[in-house]
Amino acid sequence: MKRICSIAEIVFLLMGTIVGSGFLSGREIVTFFGKNILVLSVFAGILFFLTSLQLLYAGKNYGNLEKANAALFRKAEKGVNAAVFFCLFAVVSASLAMCDSAFNGMIGVGGGVPVASSVTLLIAFFVARRGIEGVKKLNVFLVPLMLILTVAFLCGRGKFHFGAPTYPSRSSVFGVIFYTGFNMFLSAAVIARAGNTDKTTVIASSAVTALLTVTLILLIYGAINYEGINAADADLPLLYVFSDSALMSAAFGAVLYAGALTTVVCSYYPLSEIAKTGFGPRGSILAAVCVFVVSRLGVKPIVRWVYPAAGILGALYFIALFIAQAYKKGKMGNIKNKRSEKEKTDVEEKKKEYSETVRC
Repeated sequence: MKRICSIAEIVFLLMGTIVGSGFLSGREIVTFFGKNILVLSVFAGILFFLTSLQLLYAGKNYGNLEKANAALFRKAEKGVNAAVFFCLFAVVSASLAMCDSAFNGMIGVGGGVPVASSVTLLIAFFVARRGIEGVKKLNVFLVPLMLILTVAFLCGRGKFHFGAPTYPSRSSVFGVIFYTGFNMFLSAAVIARAGNTDKTTVIASSAVTALLTVTLILLIYGAINYEGINAADADLPLLYVFSDSALMSAAFGAVLYAGALTTVVCSYYPLSEIAKTGFGPRGSILAAVCVFVVSRLGVKPIVRWVYPAAGILGALYFIALFIAQAYKKGKMGNIKNKRSEKEKTDVEEKKKEYSETVRC
């Protein structure tokens, strides 16, 4: 029972970082998925599984991402941390913009009014002050509710089209690689802190997360694809899908807000920690002000232009992390083998000395 609870806690933390407002709104699905949806979604699931394993093992072995980067990348550590900061900054800005777009769309005012984003950023600021435990508690409460309601709303509506995209699509295998790299890269600092557990829990948590992610990608894609280009062109495609009912629109708007909140909290927490390291105690406030200003650009420009660049950085990071971990493991294995051989030689020499002593 304890292991199941531990797996659930890690899964909700992982899903809280992956399945945010950009994912649930369908904007990321429209941008990165389309042609060959089944193949691309399964491929994404495999990548989510492998990258989750990498991050959880890094946390298990080194305690947190900062220590892992310092141990594995050494001189390149500052460059890696700068790339992490950039990705976190991008996703917090986009999520804040989505908060305003969803909330203002429901009440019929312009998307630039920053009421929802201000409230969300304020909540994230105070949750971040409670550390990783505060982030975990928020995810355990909100993420199951988000997932259950999203699946229930989509299946209750029951209108899907899983064939070729009914809107212009530039999806590709490389796009999925960059998308996965970006999502997991921005989650890296939080996920690594959750890795202090046993191997079975790490593998099970990664597998369940990958399965849930693939299922959601297919359902969201199918619903948006059924509606066609009007839904795909909307700032928040899945909200457009539910716009024919005021009740469903309001209900799913609340789900989107929960997704934005979990994403902002999970990403702002490590962002503020990095900012405090560089700028002292006021770094957290400075980071909050900067992401708020950039969020005024709007959802589509940030997702379209900033996310791909962040995705390339994320993909490169995981390739480098895999190579560094493999090298470290091989090096430690060689040291262990040499130590074992030396111990074996010492034992044989002691036996020989003992045998000669007995003869005398």
